Amino acid sequence: MQNRPSGFGNPWLQLGLSVVCVFVSELLLKRGASEVAAPDDAFSWTGINGLASPLVWWAIVLIIASFISWLYVLRYIPLSIAYPLSRVVDILVPLGCWIFLGELISTLRWCGIVLVIFGLALVAKPIAKMEERL
Repeated sequence: MQNRPSGFGNPWLQLGLSVVCVFVSELLLKRGASEVAAPDDAFSWTGINGLASPLVWWAIVLIIASFISWLYVLRYIPLSIAYPLSRVVDILVPLGCWIFLGELISTLRWCGIVLVIFGLALVAKPIAKMEERL
């Protein structure tokens, strides 16, 4: 691996930032789209009316920030490592929807979240050992 920068330029920090941006953007998209939902509108099936919400625009800004951060991460961390770790968002989004939006999570979905957690632990353990050697 290349010599990695530290501080804000640390690719691990940037990976976390990318995940947080995706997580928050998903919650904002949901809230924004729900705010302006107009089922009677002829084009409601497109979701285009969501662009009327400032929350949707903030979400778009966060998606762009996440994309920029992700491109930076890929300069320093192999995709085979970065991508599985970025999937922590698959845990955060359902939990965030449950906590902040009051959405219900079925038993089957809870089981899936637990499986993702185990999968991430399996991926993260060898990475932590590899990082110690560097």
